[in-house]
Amino acid sequence: MRIILQTLLIIILISMSSVFAQTLDDYTLEVRGDTLVIKDYIDMGNAAGSINQVFALDDAAPAGRVYELKANGYYPLPSNPQTPARPVTIVGAINEQVVKATGDALPIICGFSGNAGAITFTDDLTVKNCAVYQIAADGTLGWAFWGASNPDKTLTLENCLMEHTRWVMVQSNDAPGTTVRINDCYFVNMTGQACRRNGGVYDNVNHNTTEVMVENSTHVMAQGMIYKFRDYQVGKAWFNHNTFINMGSAVFENIGYLSNYVVTNNIFVNCNVQPYSKGLDYDETDADSLPMGIINVNVLPEDYEQLERKTLVEGNVIAWSPELSDVVSQVSAAGTNGTSDWYDQMITMNSRTQAMFDDDATYPYLTEGVWYEQMPNFTDPQDLFTDQLTIFENFCVATVDEASADIMPVWRLIYTDPGDYIYSDWPIPIDLSYDDADLLVGATGGFPVGDLNWFPEKKAEWEAQKDAEHEAIENALNTGGSTLAIDDNAVRPERFQLQQNYPNPFNPSTVITFTIPKAGNVTLTVYNSVGQEVATLINGYKTAQTYNLTFSGSDLASGVYIYTLKYDNNLVSKKMILMK
Repeated sequence: MRIILQTLLIIILISMSSVFAQTLDDYTLEVRGDTLVIKDYIDMGNAAGSINQVFALDDAAPAGRVYELKANGYYPLPSNPQTPARPVTIVGAINEQVVKATGDALPIICGFSGNAGAITFTDDLTVKNCAVYQIAADGTLGWAFWGASNPDKTLTLENCLMEHTRWVMVQSNDAPGTTVRINDCYFVNMTGQACRRNGGVYDNVNHNTTEVMVENSTHVMAQGMIYKFRDYQVGKAWFNHNTFINMGSAVFENIGYLSNYVVTNNIFVNCNVQPYSKGLDYDETDADSLPMGIINVNVLPEDYEQLERKTLVEGNVIAWSPELSDVVSQVSAAGTNGTSDWYDQMITMNSRTQAMFDDDATYPYLTEGVWYEQMPNFTDPQDLFTDQLTIFENFCVATVDEASADIMPVWRLIYTDPGDYIYSDWPIPIDLSYDDADLLVGATGGFPVGDLNWFPEKKAEWEAQKDAEHEAIENALNTGGSTLAIDDNAVRPERFQLQQNYPNPFNPSTVITFTIPKAGNVTLTVYNSVGQEVATLINGYKTAQTYNLTFSGSDLASGVYIYTLKYDNNLVSKKMILMK
């Protein structure tokens, strides 16, 4: 009997060991070369943690290993894993640009059952085509999702959607030499902690950043500081072709010590709305107690490395809704925090920063180019500038009170039920393309200003010349020049000229060509034969060059039209004939 029982026990133990000794195959749906398609929560029989297990088990992976996540997949993290000690790539099986996608949803990486979710990268990490939320379905909300554990590692986020945070999405941790690259991403609802400063994308909290580069990404609805550099001299901070809508606090929080700093071709609408009073948020606001505008630069203290100050700022749109004009007066009248001395931060830069940019003798590489001071005519912003603007303004006014415990409400249009809190609106319900003729050609190379993903055809053209644009930005930064200047091989126009449209007569389109000899404000307007305005093709600041604009009369009746070009004190008109 004892022998029989021992035999049975051995059989049971062998069976149990086979159950618990799981392998990589237990978490893999498919293998395609070096790519593993990972099972999601449903594939696992409603069990969380497939990403955790794959990281732990795939210790013999080839150098090119890719982890693919399913479209519409759900990948909750029951604990916060570290990536394997080698470069890792995580890719969602979606090949549509996130802001224009209409098909399957991105795979979700998030927390689970009391754990908010976070991933630490021990080596370079690339994440593409994923939705990342630092929250669990039970409402548990996290402080930061991405952080480095080893020095000199790079995090790349590409075509990702990120939502919810008590603090920021990415933080520098204790790893010196961290590089963060963000391309083609969409950030929304950066809110969750009762703190007006919290709720953004990146914080260089431990002064360990080497590079932050953010390009063609859209940011919508944030309560706090978006990119926080504090008092550190980051090696490289570039922001090119991004869109920021309704940002409560400073988009770029820094004490003013950045060099190799680029802010080009971005859209800033309703940013830096929270007012400032001296002493508020000490150590995270200006060292001279000045309001912090979009751009902040200060003289380097003697104990800092005396780097050459290089900052390029040009080709950016800046605008605030008229409804926000009384924010400072509301707070001052209320005597919030015991003072009526509140200052507007809805400015491009404060007085000290402006003086430094204007002092070319001392700071030849601080370059401020054109600001387009106008509200873009967005295609479909939904309620961002109506009902949601009221909620946003109330939050900004209330939370400058140091006793405030307000949290900015989550903005939702599709998934509005409480049980849907973990899901983002999908497809993204807004369209931030626009039809402003001057802005459509206002960026470097004649591209639209802001996140180019809202203009897919232009984005494809931009990708083809991206390296050349980066080289132009680098050159302008190092010479105090401009990226909006005409090409080196071109000849600067010598005189103002408006040419006859061609073809003429036309049906339905024609091209209007004009030349300006130096940068200035330009308006090109089309009128009918009785002097009624039918179209404005350009109304804004333009650089010196020759422009070719297409005018369509498809919605107009046949007849004679007059096009008028106004440039500085010059005004000239010509006739054209639409013949259908």
